[in-house]
Amino acid sequence: MELQSILSRRVLESLADTPPLNVDSIKYVAGVDAAYSGGIMYGVAVLLDYRTKFVVRETVVSKKPAIPYIPGLLAFREAPAYISALKRLGVKPDIIFVDGHGLSHPRAFGIATHVGLVLDTPSIGVAKKRLYGEEIVKDNKIYIYAHNHVVGEIIVHKGKKLYVSIGYRIRLEDAVKITKQMLTPQYKLPLPTALADQRSKRIARKMKQK
Repeated sequence: MELQSILSRRVLESLADTPPLNVDSIKYVAGVDAAYSGGIMYGVAVLLDYRTKFVVRETVVSKKPAIPYIPGLLAFREAPAYISALKRLGVKPDIIFVDGHGLSHPRAFGIATHVGLVLDTPSIGVAKKRLYGEEIVKDNKIYIYAHNHVVGEIIVHKGKKLYVSIGYRIRLEDAVKITKQMLTPQYKLPLPTALADQRSKRIARKMKQK
């Protein structure tokens, strides 16, 4: 937890220096998620072409979680599997989507920030529930304010709130723009994490039947 706090300070201090993202340069985006069966976690990474939204590659990693589920410490439980699965893709994505939070976290170091920092890749956290931060309305938008910074924005998709937060090396406006680009009528979450969620659950079900 102390390490999270130290690293988060560095990330927060770098926010002002984070350059705008050249969206036209984005070629690949990846999403990660995990499901469980028999005490084993199955972490899945799905790589998509940003423009066509077609799946290019996908990988799965099975690991025994190092710790039980503890709110605010999800990174220590699931990030190792996500990082391994992303490395196995063989292609470095331009953006990583994580089903979870980034800077909108009690120590400003959620799983999206953790994964992005380790892989030195821009990352975005998108969650269905708020974990931390104050909601502030400005210019008809709802922002998440925490640690003396605006760290996220709430958007609505399919009638439900999505909590988009800065993960690593990305500006909030870019994170929101890219997230909206990855939303589809079929899924509640952005396509990369929705597919990773779908595939991880399918694998967990198969393992349970064995």
